[in-house]
Amino acid sequence: MPDRFTEVTTKSWGSRVMSSFMGVVIGFVMFIVSFGVLYWNEGRVDMSKIAEKATEITSTTVAPVTSDKQLISSTGVLKSEEKIGDNYLKEGDYISIKRNVEMYAWEEEKKDKTKTNVGGSETTETTYTYKKEWTSSPEDSADFRISEGHTNPPMALDENTVSVKNAELGIYSVDMSQVKLPEYRDIKLNNDNVVLADDLKLANEQYLFKGTGTIGSPVIGDTRVSYSVIQNPLDNATIFGKLDLANKVITPFYGEKNSELYRIFEGSRDTAISTMKTEYTMWLWIFRGIGFVLMWLGLMSLFGPISVFLDVLPILGSIGRAGVAFITFFVSLVLSVVTILVSMVIHNLIALVIVILALIAGAIWYLKSKRNK
Repeated sequence: MPDRFTEVTTKSWGSRVMSSFMGVVIGFVMFIVSFGVLYWNEGRVDMSKIAEKATEITSTTVAPVTSDKQLISSTGVLKSEEKIGDNYLKEGDYISIKRNVEMYAWEEEKKDKTKTNVGGSETTETTYTYKKEWTSSPEDSADFRISEGHTNPPMALDENTVSVKNAELGIYSVDMSQVKLPEYRDIKLNNDNVVLADDLKLANEQYLFKGTGTIGSPVIGDTRVSYSVIQNPLDNATIFGKLDLANKVITPFYGEKNSELYRIFEGSRDTAISTMKTEYTMWLWIFRGIGFVLMWLGLMSLFGPISVFLDVLPILGSIGRAGVAFITFFVSLVLSVVTILVSMVIHNLIALVIVILALIAGAIWYLKSKRNK
C-alpha cells in the first residue's frame, strides 16, 4: 500500500446548513466555557508567593519550636541509604529512576484542503501520509484510514519509574511517595551498569535496543530504552513542605484553595521560588490564550450559518467569513480582557473592597451633584 493516500468527498449545501446550526450549539457552549476558564485561571494560586512566606530552616540542626506544623523550606543534601535499579539497569546510587521506552512505529498525518463550489456545496480533499517515527505513545493502527500495510504491533516493553522508599534531607525525613521530585537527567549506558535481558542489546551510550533491525536502521516494532535519573546524593536540594518537628519529618503543606506545596528543587531557595514563579506565569498566559481562543471560535460558530448561506456564491461566503472572523476577534479580545480584569478583582478581596467603595463613592457623588443641580 502507498504511504500517501488522498480521498475526495463532497458535502451538499443543505447538509452544510444543518451542520452549521449544530455548530451554533457547540459554539454557544464554547463561548460560555471560555468565561469559566478565564475566571478559574485568574483564581489559581501562585505557589511562588506562598513559598516566599515559608520559614527557612537549616537541614543540619533541629528547627525552632515555632517552626512546627508551619510551611518551611530547607536546603541541603538529599540522600538515601537504599540502592535501587530497574529490570535493565543495575542497582546504584539513585534517588529515582525513569525507564523511557520508544517504539519505531507508523504515524498518520492528516491534511484537509477544502473548496467551496458555486451553489454552496463543499469539496474536501483529504491527504493521509504515513511516516515511520520513534515514539513513546504509538497510535492504534486500527484507527488509521488505511491500516493495511501500516500496522503497529503492541509495545514490547512498558515505561517505569522507581524511587527510593526513604530519603532524608539533612536530619529530616521525606515522604518519597508524595513529594514532587526535581528534573531527571539522562545517564550514559555501558556494560557496567546495564542488565542485558529480554533480548535487549547495548546499542550505544544512550540506548538499549530490541528488535530485528538496528538502532541506525530500525524496522516497525523495534524498541529502544533509555534511562533518566536523579542521582543519590543530590548535593544541592531545596524542599518546601510542612514540618513535623516531633517526628523530624517534612510532610505536604496545604494552603488556600486546597493548594499543595510539597516539592524538592535542585538548587537554592531563591532558584526554587523563581522556578515556581516562571511556571505560574507560563500557565497563566497559556490558559488566558485558551480562554480567548475558545471565546473566538465560539462566537464564529454562532455566526456560522450566515457564512454557509452566503456560500451559494463562494466569494460572498469568503467575504462573510472573513468579516465575521475579524469582528469576533476584537469582540473576543475585549470580552477576554474585561473578564480577566473582573476576575482579578473578584479573586482579590482587597481589590474587590476598593472597587465596591469606589462605586459607592461615585454613586453618592452623582446623587449629590444631581440634587445640587
